[in-house]
Amino acid sequence: MKGLIEANLHYLQQAAALVDALEDGSYVRAEPMFYNSTVGGHLRHCLDHYESFARGVSEGKIDYDCRCRDQQVENKTHVARSRINTIIGLLERLADQTPNKSVLIKMDCGGASQRGQDNANNCAGGAGELWQSSTLGRELQFLVSHTVHHFAMIRGICQRAGESLDADFGMAPSTLRYREQLGNNKPTAD
Repeated sequence: MKGLIEANLHYLQQAAALVDALEDGSYVRAEPMFYNSTVGGHLRHCLDHYESFARGVSEGKIDYDCRCRDQQVENKTHVARSRINTIIGLLERLADQTPNKSVLIKMDCGGASQRGQDNANNCAGGAGELWQSSTLGRELQFLVSHTVHHFAMIRGICQRAGESLDADFGMAPSTLRYREQLGNNKPTAD
């Protein structure tokens, strides 16, 4: 469990360094090449998933559709920084959990069976919910993957705006290892 938590903490620390380095104007600047998305929007989305995870651990039910979507986190770097610090503390307190602990998860995957259900901001639940079995370890793996992919978008937005980031920001751990084995840092889609 410790390794999984450390992997997630690594990306949250990257997020903290990012918001410390960006002005609010850069944080909220929409980039047309990335569907008019913003650094703040992608980061808020990732933090929402971490909060859903942390909130659901004690109940054994993680509802990724039940998200706060706080516009302040999306628009103000200091608010995002505070939220990152809170999430880091929540994850650090999970170190004594077992990665094989069973949990149920829910996430709207857009399938036909979910059409017509009002899942947006629906934290109360309802008939027809699609809960799936998982484990804490698997969900921590999901959070790394989810975060890496959004960070790759953030990286692109920042590059288009001329912002500099650490060389490994938004890079999957397996890609970094692969590059290390090759002895180069050339971009790859691996």
